[in-house]
Order: sequence, then C-alpha cells, then structure tokens
Amino acid sequence: MFLSLVKFFRGFLRVRLNGYSPERFLNLCSNHNILIWNLSHHGESYEFYISIAGYRKLKPLLKKTKTKIVILKRIGFPFFLFRYRKRKVFFAGIFLCMGLLFYLTTFVWLIDINGNSLITDDAILKFLEEKQASFGSRKKDIDCNALEEELRTTYDDIIWASVRLNGTKLTIDLQENLINQKDTESDAVKPTGAYHIVAEKEAVITSIITRNGTPLVKSGSHVQAGDILVSSELDLYNDSNEIVDYVYVTADADIMAQTQYTYQDSFPMEYNRKVRVGEGKNLYSLSLFSYQFQLPATFKINKEEPHLSYTESRQLAIAKDYYIPIILEKTTYYDCDYEKVTLSKSKAQKKAQENISQFLKKLEEKGIQITDKNVMIEFADNKCQVSASITSVEKIGKYEPAEMKKISVDERQENDESD
Repeated sequence: MFLSLVKFFRGFLRVRLNGYSPERFLNLCSNHNILIWNLSHHGESYEFYISIAGYRKLKPLLKKTKTKIVILKRIGFPFFLFRYRKRKVFFAGIFLCMGLLFYLTTFVWLIDINGNSLITDDAILKFLEEKQASFGSRKKDIDCNALEEELRTTYDDIIWASVRLNGTKLTIDLQENLINQKDTESDAVKPTGAYHIVAEKEAVITSIITRNGTPLVKSGSHVQAGDILVSSELDLYNDSNEIVDYVYVTADADIMAQTQYTYQDSFPMEYNRKVRVGEGKNLYSLSLFSYQFQLPATFKINKEEPHLSYTESRQLAIAKDYYIPIILEKTTYYDCDYEKVTLSKSKAQKKAQENISQFLKKLEEKGIQITDKNVMIEFADNKCQVSASITSVEKIGKYEPAEMKKISVDERQENDESD
C-alpha cells in the first residue's frame, strides 16, 4: 500500500516497447537497476510500467538495442497537477477541504465506552456533556486525568477508570464494583430518620441480621406484604424496668426470605413468518452532525407492501482513530412473503423451555436465587400453554416511615408514684 502511494506521488508511465532486440533491452534495464513492473507480452511488443526517473535513463539503452518506446498512459500526481494547472478554483477547493479535515481533527467525534454494566452509556454520555467533554468538544479542553478522578468520585460503583484520547476518538474504560445491583440501589435510597423495614410481599423469613432497630420476626416467620420486619422504635427503661420513653432510629438489617413467583406463557402452534423474496435493494444516506441527507435511489419503497429491512451504519475516518462527523448508512430492503410455520410438540416444548430460561435468568440478574421450580406444559386449542411455580430466596424489605409516639406526662407520673 505504501509503495503504491509513493509511485503515485512520484508519477509513472505505461509504455510499449518495439524494435530489433527487446529482450536485450530488458536485460540492460536489469543491469542498470532500472525498475520496470507488470511486464506483459503483446505479439512482437512488450508493455510495462516505469517510473519517470527510470524513463529518463532509457535513451542510451534504446540506441544500443535499436528499440523504441511509445508512451501509452501517464499516471500519478505530477501529471494530475499538470493536467489541471489552469483550474485555480479546483485546487483552492482541494486545499480548503484539506484544511477543513485538519480542523475537524481538533475535536472529538467518537466516544467508546467499555466495561460498564450498572451504569448505562446514556448516563456516562450525560456526565461527559456536563463536563464539556462530549461529542464535538475540543480536544485541547479535555483533561483526561481530571475526568478519571471525577468519574470515580461521581459514581460510587466505579473503582477504576481510564480516559484517553487517540486521534478524534475518546476511549473510556471502566471497572465497576461487583456488588449486587439490588443491594446497591437499596443503599443509595437509604433514608435517615424514623423508618421501619416492612415486607414487600408475602414470604417466609429464612434469616435476619439486625444492625439497628428492633426485630419483630425471626427465621421461619410467615409474613404478609406490609408487615413490619424491623421496627425503628427502641424502648427506654428506668431502673424499675419500666418504659419511660421511646427513641426512633433508621432500621437497618439484612433479611433473606423464601418467596414464590408464578410464570404464565402461551404461544400458537401455527403462525405466519416473513421470508425474503428476491434480491435486496440498497438505499444510502449520509448523516453530517445532526443532519441526515437521503441519497437518490433508483427505486421506490411502498411502505404498505410487506417488506424486510436491515440497516448498517459506519462512521467515516480519514485514518486510524481519526473519525469525522459523517456517518454512512446503508438500508437494504427485501420484498417478502408469508410462510406458514407449524410447530411440533417437541419444538414447542423446546421453545417454552427457552422462554422460561430467559425469565429465570432475569430473576437471577436481580440477585434472586432460584431453589425450586415446577413447570407444566399443556397443548390445547392449537396453543402451547406454559405455567410454572418458582420458589426462590431473595433479600426483602423496604423502608416505611414510622409513626412516632410519646409517653404522656400522666403515664410518667403514674410510673413515678409506683416507685
């Protein structure tokens, strides 16, 4: 690739060799280190490529071998300049374009985020926008070290961050704290003040570890939604072991419980599926900054007719990591028809198992441990009906404000008189 560029900018010729002894001429070129390439034989003549510098050394060799050369084609940048030497506006446009491309390389046009799972790409992009380091920001205004520090301080989940600029590409690599997402969210919304921990749903308590507050349940307790699990109320006693006042805190505990989930699903055993017909037709468009331009097409698309479409997009770059704000999109349209599909019982069971596996996977991603499942698959009315009862163990409990109460003066006096 590099050698081809050097040849193009230096210029070269396509020539035809005729005469008394062309083979001797070729041998002399080799002896005098004159480079020729793509040599081909055409009847009594030879055609090949030669550089401009090599062509200027051929005169004594041609005289010695009684051969002659005819120039068939002039190729390269020097000939291009000579051909358009009078078109000043054209060359001004070229230099203006090169200057514009160079100017665009002083901005960030691509942001690559890696390693995030708890924090979404949109959240990171919004953070970068607030720090003036987003799409279209000047590279000289971006402090990568400061961004790394601010990412770690802004997001508690991030324990390591790397921000680097390569060309017009801003790359952000993150490493998050591998803590259960549900636990993280619970800690983030932990209130301050008088709050009970109450049950979110019907469950059987399997374990409870209380750090603050008064536990009202124990392992094996059956609770309903709304039942208080850990009270924020702490009793204050006098020397006679009588309650004289109450103190309210924010209840804090780790409570695990056995819960039940139900799963219902049904899908038809027969359905119509779209299938592609014929060859695809491509429609191209260009996106420049926030503007999109539809390129002329040789066909029209009838949106009312059934069709399938696939879109591919690619951001253009003038070199590695030097992206520009131009995105080329190719949308391929296919005519389609409907094909009737009939599922056998074995295939329907397989599909049902895949669906419930996806449901269980989503539960496990939330930190829910599946301990048992009872799945029933039935076939009726040309449908596959799936029902399941799922037993799991998960962390339960949500905060609810406590109703604060005080011991009246009369009650205190009665306690004092009894003393």
